[in-house]
Formats: sequence, structure tokens, C-alpha cells
Amino acid sequence: MAGEQCAHIRTTGERCRGYAVTSSRFCFAHDPAQALKRDDARRRGGGAGKIGPLSESSLIVRSMGDVLELIETTINDVRAGRVDVRVANAVGYLANVSVKVIQQADIEARLEALESVLEPDRASAVLARRRVA
Repeated sequence: MAGEQCAHIRTTGERCRGYAVTSSRFCFAHDPAQALKRDDARRRGGGAGKIGPLSESSLIVRSMGDVLELIETTINDVRAGRVDVRVANAVGYLANVSVKVIQQADIEARLEALESVLEPDRASAVLARRRVA
């Protein structure tokens, strides 16, 4: 009987367009004899694509070296199959954000250092301008 159309009639009155499985008048989705297999397939399908939790990490990402270590570890974990590619993509994105924050913090620290050196000179320059005016 394989290759024949499924005998199931939908609530709309239309016939199922699936093909009947071997030794049945119904397709896999409608065959009462396949109910246990169908339930098992649903359970397995519901778990497919789910990403398992990663082990806890105490890696602190505060320097470019820390970011490099995180990326190296993630690359090796992906290649070894310990980390899902989607997780690695998220880590890569967050590592990029970390790099920008680290760079911004570095620029701010440098600016503060320059301002602390220039501040006494600025005060005397302002006083000198006031005396001239």
C-alpha cells in the first residue's frame, strides 16, 4: 500500500495529502499503530537544537589579554565540539563589546592623566589672561 494517499479525513473534509506507510492505509502522522513512535519522535524533536548549559566560568574579562584568552578558549572548545557554534557566536559578540569598553576606558584614563598634567598650566594661563585684560 506504500505510495498511496493517506486515508485520514481532516475536520475540513479534505483528505490528508501524506502518503500511507507500508502495510497501512494511513501516513505516519495519522496511523494509530504508530502512536508510540510518533510520541517518541515528538519528544526527541522537542529537545533537538537545544543548547546545553556550559560549565561555570570564573574568567574575568578586563584586559585585551583576557579577551584574547576567552576567544582562544572558545575557538578550541568549538573545534573540539564542547561548545555550540551559536554560543561561540554570542561569546564573539560579547568579546567585541568588551574590547570596545576596554579601549574606551583606556582612552579615558589617558585623558585624565593628560588633564592632570595640564591643569596647573591651565590655571596659570587663565590668571595671566585676566591680568592682561
